[in-house]
Amino acid sequence: MKRRPGGAAVRFPCRLVDRTRSGAVLLYVLDQPWQVAGVTLRAGVATFAYYWVGRWYNVYHWLAPRGRTVAVYVNVATPARVRRTWVEWTDLGVDVLGLPGSPPRVLDAEDLEGLPDPLRDRARRSLRQVLGRWPQLVDSVERRTRRILARLNELRPAPGG
Repeated sequence: MKRRPGGAAVRFPCRLVDRTRSGAVLLYVLDQPWQVAGVTLRAGVATFAYYWVGRWYNVYHWLAPRGRTVAVYVNVATPARVRRTWVEWTDLGVDVLGLPGSPPRVLDAEDLEGLPDPLRDRARRSLRQVLGRWPQLVDSVERRTRRILARLNELRPAPGG
């Protein structure tokens, strides 16, 4: 469940594909096109959503149906609450979008100004941390997504079987 600081909530039906003590990875496949900051995500794009209990951000790794990375998107957010059947987090408004071969782009930075002081300060620190380790963060997410995909493909029944 995604929350906003004002309390509004949005739910997305996702599949848990990986879980550790530090967080969870959920999978959501778009059933219709979606626009994000000028990027069109077509129906069939897979979202591997990474949530951590100790990090002030989460990461969406968007893959085209054939496995090509479309983008990496970071929500500056409160640490996730991960339970057996749900994940809950609060979106703090500012985001970072990274397209393959391009530097990361900060989106909605003005949303920081509407946050209460303690959240605004924490969100700014988180944004600096994400930007400061962008290449490592993207590489880590890419590698983990590939491992998860390999495991999911092993579980898929063989054609005709």
